[in-house]
Amino acid sequence: MSINDQDMAHLKTLARLDISDEETNDLKQDLNKILEYFEQIRGLNTDGVEDLARPIQTHNVFREDKIVPSLSQEEALGVAVETEGGYFKVPRTVDADA
Repeated sequence: MSINDQDMAHLKTLARLDISDEETNDLKQDLNKILEYFEQIRGLNTDGVEDLARPIQTHNVFREDKIVPSLSQEEALGVAVETEGGYFKVPRTVDADA
């Protein structure tokens, strides 16, 4: 597969590029080189190669999730500066008129 002049004109329109004929020709050559690399990769034998989501192996550095009892409402509200009706009471941050 290679990019011809019609394809390049279409790409310029889609990308809204306003470039000179020389720049267009250079870009077309660069894109064709990239496509040649893809053709080389397509020809490689990848039988037995495991698919990867990332090029490097990752591992979870966080602790394991464990179900533990949570605080009761009384314990959580016990550290509050002010409470009302079983909830935390905080200063108003939005004007009533807004």
